[in-house]
Amino acid sequence: MSGQQLSESIEDYLEALWISEEEGASLAKISWIARHLDVSSPSVVEMLKKLEKQGLVVYEPRDGVRLTETGKKKAEQIIRSHRLAELLLTDILKMKLDMKTACGLEHHLSEDVADAVCTYLNHPRLCPHGNKIPKGNCCP
Repeated sequence: MSGQQLSESIEDYLEALWISEEEGASLAKISWIARHLDVSSPSVVEMLKKLEKQGLVVYEPRDGVRLTETGKKKAEQIIRSHRLAELLLTDILKMKLDMKTACGLEHHLSEDVADAVCTYLNHPRLCPHGNKIPKGNCCP
């Protein structure tokens, strides 16, 4: 799983699971994921089974799901890219925050570009929404 490129859909699920953990849930509920991603519960279950086969989550039917260590590392990169994309739009490009654009950018922001944005902005710790930005290799 280490060098493999993930689909945008998989990245969206990993991001949602990171947010669920960030909000204090030890296990993300299927219904929460479905609402968060605006998809059906059966679609969530189908994707979770796929993610489990890839070693990214532990899925406990009827209880919920949590990220594995590998899943956490991937989700952290995605969250970092998303939150830095928000700052790229607002602080560097001086644009109004557009979540659709930020979400689109996160999927295409390489780790090198994320580090460059982070360094340019003097290693910000919070996104425009006040959420923590995970540290990257560039951060002191």
